[in-house]
Amino acid sequence: LRERMKSLMHTERNLKKINMKFSAIQCTFMMSLSAILGFSVVLLQSRDFKSSEIGIILAVECMASIFSQAFLGSFADKHKNIPLKNIVIGVLIVSFAANLLLMFIPSTFWTAVLIFTLIGMSEYSATSLINALAIQFVNIGIPINFGLARGLGSFAYAIAGLSLGKLILKFGAESILPAHGLFLLLVIASVILFNKPDKRVNTDFFEEKSEEKQVDNLWIMISKNKKLLYFLISIILIFISHGMLANFLPQIIEHVGGNSGDYGTAMFLAAMSEIPTMVFFSLFMRRTTSGKLVTLSFAFFFLKSLLFFFSHSVPQIFMFQMLQILGYGLFVPASVYYVNEIVSENEKIKGQSLVTVASMGVGITIGNLAGGFTLDQFSVPTLLIFSTICSFLGFMIILLTAGKKKKKM
Repeated sequence: LRERMKSLMHTERNLKKINMKFSAIQCTFMMSLSAILGFSVVLLQSRDFKSSEIGIILAVECMASIFSQAFLGSFADKHKNIPLKNIVIGVLIVSFAANLLLMFIPSTFWTAVLIFTLIGMSEYSATSLINALAIQFVNIGIPINFGLARGLGSFAYAIAGLSLGKLILKFGAESILPAHGLFLLLVIASVILFNKPDKRVNTDFFEEKSEEKQVDNLWIMISKNKKLLYFLISIILIFISHGMLANFLPQIIEHVGGNSGDYGTAMFLAAMSEIPTMVFFSLFMRRTTSGKLVTLSFAFFFLKSLLFFFSHSVPQIFMFQMLQILGYGLFVPASVYYVNEIVSENEKIKGQSLVTVASMGVGITIGNLAGGFTLDQFSVPTLLIFSTICSFLGFMIILLTAGKKKKKM
């Protein structure tokens, strides 16, 4: 008993350090994403790519991340002798190399496609691996504070976006790449310093995921669960709209008379507004259902797109960016709970992965392609009309199908 008490006291002393180190990984990683995800359109525009070409580049990047995540999960599952943190470091080094290529290789369309595909396969795919770093500790009974780490990550994303916007105004769009490279080095250092669990559980996350793949075919799962099917369709429509507004926000801000500095401020306001909802989400869940919260978040996606269409100034864009508080900020946690309720016990992990594929994969990809084409062939107002129509359809589908909690299967 004495030895067990000693062990528990040791664990409590280390828990704060572990949470601090994981929060450092989240913060530096989100700063890195702020540079390459938030300002990739600005960079490509400065290199004279057309909007349709930018849309294709970003779409390929998103699709690459989907396939890469599946491969990396399988690799980690099959190579249990390799510490998960080493895999994360390797992936980040690939992204750092791609960043160097962007800095020193002349930009043609196909080289840009290749380099951004590498970034999609590495840095964009690192999110699930970084989460798995913390799950190692959860699996042995050590509670990592995901909410705190995620909230601090959003704060870091916001500060980085604001700072990068001002950096670009002073030194030009190419300054994104040195900043991105520096952030990546900080992430790598944070991962190196992160603790390894006492037990060999670094692939438990992927083992569970692998076992789930033995359950029914995905298409069968979707076809027999109409509520899930309608939810995925509504997500795709909502994220077509979200992808257009997020990735082509520089052009939207320019349309109302703004510049790169204003774009950085807009990113800052959106990211900061998400934090309160994520931190206090448990309070929402005590008062209502996940289905109603998802419906509310989709209503705010639609409202934001509609108000963007009627915006005529940068301050209006700033104001409407803060609708993220009940849009994307609410969608992230609410969708996890909603899917958890509407799928059966042995389909929960696959259900969560389908949300990622529908939103960040299919929806964002179509949004990138359609947005780039629309801007080249038509105008920003046409883009906003298309965005508003998609978000309205997505909202109506979830409004008519979410309903009450589904009974346990």
